[in-house]
Amino acid sequence: MSAPPALRVGLVEDDSILRAAVRSTIERRLGWELALSADSCAAAAAIPPLDALLLDIGLPDGSGLDLIRPFNATGCKVIVFTVMGDEATVLRAIELGAAGYLLKQADPEEMLAAIDEVMAGGAPLTPSVAAHVLARLRSANKNSPRSAAEARLASLTAREQEVLLALARGYTYGETAELLEISAHTVGDHVKRIYSKLAVRSRAEAVFEVVQAGWLSRGSA
Repeated sequence: MSAPPALRVGLVEDDSILRAAVRSTIERRLGWELALSADSCAAAAAIPPLDALLLDIGLPDGSGLDLIRPFNATGCKVIVFTVMGDEATVLRAIELGAAGYLLKQADPEEMLAAIDEVMAGGAPLTPSVAAHVLARLRSANKNSPRSAAEARLASLTAREQEVLLALARGYTYGETAELLEISAHTVGDHVKRIYSKLAVRSRAEAVFEVVQAGWLSRGSA
């Protein structure tokens, strides 16, 4: 039996010492390869095929934020990897489609765990970053009619609602599958239909609908 294909990880980071450290960390994982190591927006412009990308924001020739959508378009999961943890930058990155947001204070094991999590369908966020996201969701919940969100969520089947609630509570695809006694592949199929029905493009946007409707006060899925 042939070995499964390597997990292709990319890094866009202008600090050469950090690039070398990340390369060493990635290449210690069996079955992983660092398929891109770029120091600028221009160096990453070719957009090679990747499974996951660690992306700095403050680059010498522009903002790494401008690379999120082009890499997303190839199916790559983008994890912002930066020292910039202010609310405006965090929220903008998530709006553009970042699947995770990790501050550079994270140790190597946290970085590897974030890649594992995002590949499993999760959304890894450094705690201080998560606080910004929750604050925005709470603010939006106060200012938006709950009935509108409930009407959008009413289009989901009972099973789709269970899947969405589990994901909104932080479960990964695998954990959701175990919780609901279905396969991870089936969870993925439900998520695709949820996104289509709610006209959203990311887990964060779907969770936003759940928060607006006040569904997180419901009992466990």
